[in-house]
Amino acid sequence: MNDKQIEALLKLAGGKENIRHVQHDMDTTTLTLRDRTRMDLSVSDVLDLGADIRITGDYCSIAYEDESSQLYNTLQGMGVRKAEGDVLPATRRTRKKSLLYFISDVFRPLMPAILGAAVLKIVLAVITLFNESSLMDSQTFLIFKSIGDSVYYLLPILVAISTAYRLKSNIYVAAAIGGLMFYPQMTALLSGEEDVHFMGVPIVSQAIFFSASIWVILTIYAASYLDKVVEQISPRVFKGILAPLLTFLILVPLVLMILGPIGTWIDQHLPDVVDSLLNDAPIVAIMLLGAVYSLMMIAGLHYWLLPIIINEIMVNGFSLILPVMLVAFVAQAGASLATGLRSKQREFRKLAFWATGTALLGTPEPAMYAVNMRKRASFYSALLGGAAGGLCFGLMSVKAVALGGSGSLLEIPLFMEEGSLNLLHACVGLIISFCVSGVLTYWMIGKERKHV
Repeated sequence: MNDKQIEALLKLAGGKENIRHVQHDMDTTTLTLRDRTRMDLSVSDVLDLGADIRITGDYCSIAYEDESSQLYNTLQGMGVRKAEGDVLPATRRTRKKSLLYFISDVFRPLMPAILGAAVLKIVLAVITLFNESSLMDSQTFLIFKSIGDSVYYLLPILVAISTAYRLKSNIYVAAAIGGLMFYPQMTALLSGEEDVHFMGVPIVSQAIFFSASIWVILTIYAASYLDKVVEQISPRVFKGILAPLLTFLILVPLVLMILGPIGTWIDQHLPDVVDSLLNDAPIVAIMLLGAVYSLMMIAGLHYWLLPIIINEIMVNGFSLILPVMLVAFVAQAGASLATGLRSKQREFRKLAFWATGTALLGTPEPAMYAVNMRKRASFYSALLGGAAGGLCFGLMSVKAVALGGSGSLLEIPLFMEEGSLNLLHACVGLIISFCVSGVLTYWMIGKERKHV
């Protein structure tokens, strides 16, 4: 946060003298105001500042995400009084945080690790592209590859810890929940070698489905609620023990019993639905997949497309579904770039620009989770951009002639087909996807800002 942003927040608050006291909690600095009529709502970049205005009767406050405590420390240095205890009443926010925003909040602290690993994976992908077989077969290369993959392998645990921290819940219980699918016996049980049932309920043999970020976040959210309720009613001798016990004994099995049949149903019907659409309405199928592929990633459903892609290549010699992955990633990149261009926060802009690059090179998580989900306009525009690119791919029958899988622009050679314009058509579709998501995002964020 820079001096201009602090000055803008002070102007929004009606000046330093209008601030009754300031409080910092859970990476948020809250300014309680003396007189709400002195607020200057003409400040043009309130949305970009991430400021939430809370009003209840004569009570008014401004909350700002301040992970580094820079705003809080600055106000303390200016002589603004620190709030004693928890003085913030239940208030109504003028802009409620959506589930997408909360998911983005969960992923923001993980970005240094994810971006660092993403850049390492991109470097290794470039080495692979140049077919340096002697280096690729070396143990050094394998160790570097393991380092790059480790963050994504352990992502469910990291997401669980970050979610628990945001909800002021037990991070160690959360880590245990997030790591359930890494337990060797659980992994072997869900390997697909046999049908799995838990208390008579079918459990889909797809461990990665249960480790999808959205299910981990929702499970930790339920666990935090259970923890608060149990801690209030449990005797002193059981405090700190009963809540984790009930979480492991009841909540986690309940989640498995809910997600298990859902995953089983998806496993039985999703491939048939996709095959039917590809046969009867291929253009519509590719457009829809371009639109919803990002949503499928969030829910862990995109792994079900891999067998279909492999079957396409074995039977037809090409795949119509594989290019959809690249379209979706490029759309996320376009929205991330536009969001960064619209933002006035230097750190957020830097994150958005880095995320744009990693999305174009096959790692869309920073763009999708940390940038686009913070603004619904950005995320929805990315979905529309994916649909536009998918429609273009469907109309021109763009296909990948070999199996890739990273969704990176480095895999453009997969579209090279002798005697056809397939590569040119692929480039046109990707440009359309990037431009549609970027232009829509830039326009919609600007429109939101005018209504502040």
